[in-house]
Amino acid sequence: MRKVELNLPTGVSGDWELKKFTITPEGEKMHNLGEMINGRNRFIEAGEYYGLYCDGKIIMSNTPAEVNDHYKFIQKAQGKVLIGGLGLGMVLKCLLDKNDVTKVVVVEQSPDVIKLVASSYTNDPRVEIVNESIFEYKPNEHFDCAWFDIWDDISGEEYPEMKRLHRRFGRYVGWSDSWCRNQSRRMYYGS
Repeated sequence: MRKVELNLPTGVSGDWELKKFTITPEGEKMHNLGEMINGRNRFIEAGEYYGLYCDGKIIMSNTPAEVNDHYKFIQKAQGKVLIGGLGLGMVLKCLLDKNDVTKVVVVEQSPDVIKLVASSYTNDPRVEIVNESIFEYKPNEHFDCAWFDIWDDISGEEYPEMKRLHRRFGRYVGWSDSWCRNQSRRMYYGS
């Protein structure tokens, strides 16, 4: 399983909270058994992780399941990158570790998420944080690739928004992808 080590300050801003949590060995077994029974492969392992919560609901973590969701994009991304959704900054951190990434523009609509997370990454001159909805953002430059991760859950309901974003930014990016896009598409079409 892949891991991304983060070093973030914990805290609260508005309805958002950034904190650490622990997955016990028993919790690992129960979660992974459920994934196998349901034919999914979003596995986790015991350990300490960061979680980003809104109104008490976990929105993002750096568990191996979430790292794997982003892995293919991270491996392929290079040049100027557009990201819709800051979250924990996990994708941003991985991109900044790559020498072939020259600029990353992150569009995040929540000022509270920016307040909690952005300062851990903005010391890198390649990073630009924009406080705006990705649906309203108007780029003034071309990007080599884009990653959209603005959804809390994986279901078919997100797929029309994913298609909308990919169409909207098609002329501004070389290629793009979204968090759990294939799973969302399958759920949307019922296959």
